[in-house]
Amino acid sequence: MSEQTRRDVVRYAGLSVAIGMGVTTVTADGSADDESATTDDSSGWSSIRGDAGNTGFAPNATGPTSPAAVAWEYDHGGSFAVVDGTVYLAADGRVHAIDAIGGSLEWETAITTADGAEQVEVMGPPAVAHDTVYVTTRGRDPDLTALDAATGDRRWQASDLGYETNRAPVVANGRVFVVADKVLYALDARSGERRWQFKPEPMPIGDGRTRGDGFQREPVAVADGTVFAVSNNRLFALDAETGAERWRDRVDDWRSNTFTGYPVAAGGVVAVVKSDAVRIYDAETGSERSTVPSHSLDVLGDDRVYAVIDQEGDRTTVAGYDLETGNRVWQPSDRAGSPVSTAVDDHSVYVGLEASGVAAFGRTDGTREWHVDVDATPRQLAVVGDTVYASGDALFAIRTEDESGGDGGAGGNDEETSAGDGDEASSDVESQSTDGADDTPGFTAGASVAGGTLVLEWLRRRAADE
Repeated sequence: MSEQTRRDVVRYAGLSVAIGMGVTTVTADGSADDESATTDDSSGWSSIRGDAGNTGFAPNATGPTSPAAVAWEYDHGGSFAVVDGTVYLAADGRVHAIDAIGGSLEWETAITTADGAEQVEVMGPPAVAHDTVYVTTRGRDPDLTALDAATGDRRWQASDLGYETNRAPVVANGRVFVVADKVLYALDARSGERRWQFKPEPMPIGDGRTRGDGFQREPVAVADGTVFAVSNNRLFALDAETGAERWRDRVDDWRSNTFTGYPVAAGGVVAVVKSDAVRIYDAETGSERSTVPSHSLDVLGDDRVYAVIDQEGDRTTVAGYDLETGNRVWQPSDRAGSPVSTAVDDHSVYVGLEASGVAAFGRTDGTREWHVDVDATPRQLAVVGDTVYASGDALFAIRTEDESGGDGGAGGNDEETSAGDGDEASSDVESQSTDGADDTPGFTAGASVAGGTLVLEWLRRRAADE
């Protein structure tokens, strides 16, 4: 298969745009849905960093093996989640639902204000759970919107939270957690009803004085029933069910030291960048267990922290540090380029490189396993099953290239299948799914399908064509 064929952009007609007519806005005293799940029911990469703990770690994924290649490309880029065979992409102010196997568009939704009078822009990565896609928006009334994951129809919208919401909602324990105007809100994931809110009190700074220190707009982390959130000078651990404070930590000098970035939590620990290093805390007690000499925090694995670090001059690389000792125990065997994003599974460390694609390195010895060029800088990576997804100016799916020359069997198509740009095709449509369309771009008669699940999906689509 030629290099150009691998990069054929998957375009489709028949886009559906849901404009959210007749949707009820949920406020603090709105109707409640008593049914509240205690755990997520999603599988895959359910938020920008993979899970509610922001770990960037997918221990059950396998990822591509060499030779790897681009299986399909979608010509919009942005932040995304991958759940139950669908990629949910926030791009161009809208939410796109894309078939993860072949790259075809399933639906596209433009979100409006509660009264339907004004379209608002999706401002951050989606989170997916309970068959629902959750996104924050900005506009006249910034809000949190819940969409049906199968159709893109709006389920509920909370528009009374505040002027500035954070960019990434987090879903866990039957709640959606979002920061608005420096206050953390927990909403019922199914109904949108407000369950609790937590506003940090002013922080004492000496001589009887205090200063405001509300939450940053970074995503919170949730693990083992605890929500971890950071302000400029403090880290808070809160009960996910009630919002009660469990413990907190603060910087030594509020004038010069801060917490930066988002917290990451899993396996009984929470990690966050505090002042000049990554601090590892016991998630239950808040006691500090170890320190990692890095100014960034990208992935929390089962026994390591991975971070993009500076080297000599302006060079950067990825390094792995032992959770217990903080010592560096892993690095790639060669310099592939400048890292900008990372994701890790049980076998490999995947690195998005500035203007030079995606590379995979073995978790054991750092040996480079493969490198794939893509026509964009991958600002976000995700690994789900046998596929690495990379997004920059466009969205790419990378899989093992099969022996017959196909890209993993599910996404390579030997001819351009474009039927026009999606926005043009959807100009007079309100809400319509593309399921059951006459064309199934992204599949060819000669494509071989890797894995039993892909075979069944391919047969189903062929049957629909006939």
